[in-house]
Amino acid sequence: MLLSSVEQKRLQLSKSTAATKKSLLGQFFTPENTAAFMAGLFQDGTGICRLLDAGAGIGSLSAAFLERWRTGGFHFSRVELDAFEMDGALVGHLAQTLDAYDQRNDFVGNIYDEDFVLAAVESLSGSFWAKPLNSYTHAILNPPYKKINSNSAHRLALRRVGIETVNLYSVQRVS
Repeated sequence: MLLSSVEQKRLQLSKSTAATKKSLLGQFFTPENTAAFMAGLFQDGTGICRLLDAGAGIGSLSAAFLERWRTGGFHFSRVELDAFEMDGALVGHLAQTLDAYDQRNDFVGNIYDEDFVLAAVESLSGSFWAKPLNSYTHAILNPPYKKINSNSAHRLALRRVGIETVNLYSVQRVS
């Protein structure tokens, strides 16, 4: 099962990543059993699934969702995933995870090496230079429980689109 290999990578990276870096980036490194539980919360669907993973890490949550789909838990004809990860050190691992599901013509995995919150604000604010975000039918994420300082880039950006909050968890819920 591919999910188990992702779990092994998660354990390795979780041990070798400094706690200060995890705290700074709001990294959680979701365990396999939690990821599988979260993927199990979705109802079955048909047609095209447009999945968002807003803080993808190495792809634990995406892999759990895709594993459930590949084993018949969902009846989507196609899954199109947008995975955002701002830690460049994890993007290669994420690509490796998603590539394992790209065996047929029914899956597309797009990786964005950027901060989802900032990308969403740019898109919502109507910035001329911002690329528009896709619309999604599903989202799987373990939102960061990180406080936002009053003068941080996230806080200032969110104010531009009328969102006033003190932590990233509540931002993920309204974005």
